[in-house]
Amino acid sequence: MVIDSPELFGTHGDGHRNEDYCIHCYENGVFTCDSEVVRTAGLKRWMDDEDKTSWILDRCGYVTFSTIDEQGFPRPVAMDVISHDGIREIWMTTYRTSEKVRHLMSNQKAGLSFVREADSASLTGKAEVITAKNTLSRFWKVFFIHYYPDGPCDKNYCLIRFFTQKAKLWIDGKHSVIQF
Repeated sequence: MVIDSPELFGTHGDGHRNEDYCIHCYENGVFTCDSEVVRTAGLKRWMDDEDKTSWILDRCGYVTFSTIDEQGFPRPVAMDVISHDGIREIWMTTYRTSEKVRHLMSNQKAGLSFVREADSASLTGKAEVITAKNTLSRFWKVFFIHYYPDGPCDKNYCLIRFFTQKAKLWIDGKHSVIQF
């Protein structure tokens, strides 16, 4: 169903609008329709957990990426994902002189979390700093020029590649865990 007006959106349990489902499928935080016809519609509800999480990541905007600082505490920061392979491998960019890079050089353990609507994902794993010129060029985006004025060869441009080892999910009102 095309949702072309606000009154057709489903609602969460607290009454606020849910932009993922229409009023015929989701009302007051409960799924109301479970027919075989609806299952073939390709909605997030009937995807497997990994695909649901990737779907959410595509739509969430920023993520919170956490490294471990020198005192052993997490240091969360908002970051933009520039590419991802599902949720197994997630790419971001930062300055080579950033605290994140300094932390990752001494401890590759990291976390990444994101939220959309009432769904959330908390991923833990390892991250590495990428400085190989061919990889930097491959991931270069035009808007990066605002941060790295010398282009893909800018001395301060690097990538972070995060590898998920475990995902703890809360999606469509259900908790699940994925181990990689």
